[in-house]
Amino acid sequence: MVGQKKSKLRAVWLGQALREIRDLAGLNSKDAGAYLGKDGSTVIRMENGDVPVSEPMLEAFMEMCGVTDPHKRAELMTIRKDVAQKGWWDGYKGDVAATLMDRAWMESKAVSIRAFEPACLPGLLQTPEYAETLMRARSPETSDAEIERWVDMRMARQYVLTRHRPVAFSVIITQHLLTMDIDRETMRLQLSHLADMADRPNVELHVLPERVCTGVEGPFEVFELAEPYPEIAYVTTPAGEICLEEDPVVRLHHTYDRLLDACLPHVASKALIIAERDNL
Repeated sequence: MVGQKKSKLRAVWLGQALREIRDLAGLNSKDAGAYLGKDGSTVIRMENGDVPVSEPMLEAFMEMCGVTDPHKRAELMTIRKDVAQKGWWDGYKGDVAATLMDRAWMESKAVSIRAFEPACLPGLLQTPEYAETLMRARSPETSDAEIERWVDMRMARQYVLTRHRPVAFSVIITQHLLTMDIDRETMRLQLSHLADMADRPNVELHVLPERVCTGVEGPFEVFELAEPYPEIAYVTTPAGEICLEEDPVVRLHHTYDRLLDACLPHVASKALIIAERDNL
């Protein structure tokens, strides 16, 4: 269950920004290293997100590249600060995959999230019992202690839906998820929780009827992040999660809109959830 221990997404973004301003300044890595008192390979590792960038080093990098625009300087400083800053999720480092650490950070920075979930109910709306059932089914060899840590982190992530200025969460689930072969009481509690969360003004929940052919191979999420970060999408594949930016994100928005057109309205979706719960 544990993946790489180092979460790198923010560091990679900072590194990409550093490479962009260095390229615009017409400097190669060797020249930059000479200016910064480093060798060229260290500059490359900084730009790959493998070496931490201190505030004085970032100041020197911007001076070297002639970055004087206050907005751009503040943007780079914000990203550097976020790379260095620890969050509650750092308490789970070593217990969960680095992609999950990045996901928790993105959820904390998100203004809105759009999610399509055809395989299981979304993590932000799961109960502890449902989450534990999923983990035991996916990884029967995983220890009780590891499962407990994984479930604890999943529950902690859900605060973004109830915090001050909560994230706007729009999610599409497929109808068969409401009738999964899971312990009856676990499923009853989960569907009740789903219906309760659907009442929140920041949660837009839609059910995609079983008869609809989606043409979509798997789940995905699109995160609208607070400035200075770009929109990011996560697509889940059999080989793991893929992080996407720019044009693929636009295409996923179009896909989401197409799926949404085929869904039951929010009120009808909630009514179906309650009906399925009452049938248990």
